[in-house]
Amino acid sequence: MPIVMPVVVSQAAGANQAHRDLEEKLVTRLMLDEAADVRLIGPMQQLQGNSTDQIMLERITSDFILLGWHAPEESLRNLQALGIAARRAAHAGDRNPPLRSCRGVYFIDLTKLKSIDDAILQIKACSANRANKTIQIGLSAPSPKKTAPPVTPSSPPPTSQPASPAAESPSTAERYVALGRNDHRDEPHDAVDDAMESLIDELDQMDL
Repeated sequence: MPIVMPVVVSQAAGANQAHRDLEEKLVTRLMLDEAADVRLIGPMQQLQGNSTDQIMLERITSDFILLGWHAPEESLRNLQALGIAARRAAHAGDRNPPLRSCRGVYFIDLTKLKSIDDAILQIKACSANRANKTIQIGLSAPSPKKTAPPVTPSSPPPTSQPASPAAESPSTAERYVALGRNDHRDEPHDAVDDAMESLIDELDQMDL
């Protein structure tokens, strides 16, 4: 897992070559192999106000990891003496720090480490702990309430058009009249024929 916090390595006081070698190897590995944001400062108890190291520490506004040759309590007092507000952040190497409301510093005591690999493991554990807290804070943030969409008045249902009156069927009387007319057309005109024959006879007699 990548190291997501700045890492500060404080040098030991005095001219101890073994300490210098460990510090240089640790910084080189953090920079080249882990691609960490690492800074090297002088001994904590010897830092002066307005010094380059003090200004560099002031510019770190987030939580960070501080590796030094002192116990966490002493390292914290050294930071406070420089006017740097910080609190001890809990991790595997510093489980019961007092809680304070300011940026957290993960103190790692180099005198208790067995090797550079051990230091890298503790640094990564602190970074993972910080990353998990960030994710939990993001998940616990209340989600914005969803507002209900405005209710628009529904359009009235379409009025049904009056059904067109169905064509009325002819009444019974009309059907009888129509039938009577048709039947009358089909009847033989016997009376008319008789009258015509009588008229022709009379005309014939007049010619005689």
